[in-house]
Amino acid sequence: MSHSTAAVAPLTPETGTALVARWTTLWNGDYSTPEAFLAPDFRIRFGSNPEDSGTDGIRGPAAIVEMIAGHRTTHPGRRYAVDGTPTVDPLLGRVAACWHVTRPDGTQKSGIDLFEVVDGRIATVWSVTGVRRFAA
Repeated sequence: MSHSTAAVAPLTPETGTALVARWTTLWNGDYSTPEAFLAPDFRIRFGSNPEDSGTDGIRGPAAIVEMIAGHRTTHPGRRYAVDGTPTVDPLLGRVAACWHVTRPDGTQKSGIDLFEVVDGRIATVWSVTGVRRFAA
């Protein structure tokens, strides 16, 4: 078994927040270098509709980019933003972030994502979306 000798930055509030920011730009249509912040075996789990588990088969950066690009094609003009500051737990290697999306008509909905970070990249995202936004 070979091991990488490249140093990996520890998960800190700064690195966790940067990963969430990059994830958000991906959802806003920036598909550049997903392998820089997503693990090779990346997975996503959507919790809002357990009957629709088709996304459970998504593996790797290219597959999530394809899914997001398709979503943006069928739902153009949506803008995603992080609400507040992500919460980072370096011991568990997890980051939690609240977010919201604004549709072209101005309506919003919100959600929360929990990120598992391995070797400095997002390995898994658990995402739950609400049907409306609860603003502070």
